[in-house]
Amino acid sequence: MDFSSNDAVLQTVLVAFAISTIISAIVILASNKFHIFIDKIDTLKPQGFHSIPTPRSGGIGIFLSFFVSFLLFKEANLYFLIAIAIIFCSGLLEDFSASLSPKTRLLIQLLGSAVAVFGMDISITNLLPILALPYFLGIALGLFGIIGVCNAVNIIDGFNGLAGGISLMAFISIAIVAFILKIDFVFLSCLIGIGASIGFLVFNFPKGKIFLGDGGAYMLGFIIATLLAILTKESSGISAWFGLSIMIYPVWEVVFSIIRKKLKKQSAMSPDGKHFHMLIHKKLKSNPLTAVAIWLLNLPFMVLSVVFMQNAWMLIAICGAFVVIYSVIYTKLNKSSS
Repeated sequence: MDFSSNDAVLQTVLVAFAISTIISAIVILASNKFHIFIDKIDTLKPQGFHSIPTPRSGGIGIFLSFFVSFLLFKEANLYFLIAIAIIFCSGLLEDFSASLSPKTRLLIQLLGSAVAVFGMDISITNLLPILALPYFLGIALGLFGIIGVCNAVNIIDGFNGLAGGISLMAFISIAIVAFILKIDFVFLSCLIGIGASIGFLVFNFPKGKIFLGDGGAYMLGFIIATLLAILTKESSGISAWFGLSIMIYPVWEVVFSIIRKKLKKQSAMSPDGKHFHMLIHKKLKSNPLTAVAIWLLNLPFMVLSVVFMQNAWMLIAICGAFVVIYSVIYTKLNKSSS
């Protein structure tokens, strides 16, 4: 598809937006009518800050946006679509039956990631200026990174607009870089992601009429991580540090949570009320404002990541600065809430 005109860009975004919006509206009506994919207020789910039963199937609209848009614009990559379907199903089954163990979900995610990594020849070898990995280790890092970001986005999916908004910001950031570097597949995918995310957010923010659910969160994390890996592979001027700096918030949330729980001798998989977004919520006492506050915290880091997209040392510094600022804010919020 020729993206040299603004019309083509706008058309792509609008098609994805329309599909996502229409499907989300249908899913909300169907979920409430047939009582499927409903997140009840008395269940221990990630979206535990709502007062009425709400559908957790927002990923369906985003999923269909990618499938239909790729087919309409005849730019589909079969391996990418198959991988998206597998990853989406790993969460959708959980949303539907809540019967999959964490190990089973990880195995399904590994399968989906492997389809993308081997089918699209994705590897993350460029960690310069620190080191360059051999190909086989780059494959392993690609698998690990994609699965990690899948679960990272799922962890931050706790408030209206939070995961969807962060994903939208990531799609916009990656789209800018892909446009500058003329990597058309990544650019097209980001345009679809932008439209689909906005279509979902119409119902998710600020009122929370529908949630992403595990399927939607895993899928968005997978798509973003895969596009970042392709961007790194297709451009010798972009290192993996760009991907980390773009997704530093959800990634560090996972790493910090593991460290925090291990220090307390808790299982890394056990849920608790000490995630960063939960502490922000205790302070602001507003579901949508919690998402807005975290959007604003992330915005300068994403902007700086794009500005310094080819300066690996600056990208590393951006990641380090975020970790420091996050840790300081977390410590103060945790003390005030104790």
